[in-house]
Amino acid sequence: MARMEELVEKRFKSVEGKYQLERELVSEALGKPCIILHVQLPEGCEEYRELFEELPHDEEFMAELQEFIREVLRRRAGKLERRENPS
Repeated sequence: MARMEELVEKRFKSVEGKYQLERELVSEALGKPCIILHVQLPEGCEEYRELFEELPHDEEFMAELQEFIREVLRRRAGKLERRENPS
């Protein structure tokens, strides 16, 4: 019986991996572009682990992160433009 469970689990993982890849391709083609970042808890912040793990579900944090990304993209686009079109 354990062998059967092992086979089913192995097959499920194989199908799940293919599903995730297909889902990403469809999402990329139809939706807004997105990136997935894996951020580790910064050194010295171990006592904030619970708060850190809640951040992906915190709407205020996500709004602040989107604003930060907007600023970084604008700043980098400006730098690129200045390099390409020096005045």
